[in-house]
Amino acid sequence: GVGAADPIGVVQEEVRRRSRGHLPVYVGEEMERFVVSAELLNHPIFVKLLNKSAQEYGYEQKGVLRIPCHVFLFERVLETLRIGGEARDLQEILNSLCDEL
Repeated sequence: GVGAADPIGVVQEEVRRRSRGHLPVYVGEEMERFVVSAELLNHPIFVKLLNKSAQEYGYEQKGVLRIPCHVFLFERVLETLRIGGEARDLQEILNSLCDEL
């Protein structure tokens, strides 16, 4: 089993149970639903978001995975990753996340 103190392991376990390697996440206070590739979960930005999620909502979230991030920032992260953004672009987003988090 996966330990409760390992939010990334919990998410990876959920991904293994789902087909096609995609996972729904709910972002921001408005709980907007996004479906993200499981491959993205190992990216440093997602690791940071998952750790923040565990701190804010607890390590044993039931039902849905919530990401404590403004929707527009999350969309920016996804778009930058989708187009293969440069490291400096990701660093800028990461700095924005740090300011927010």
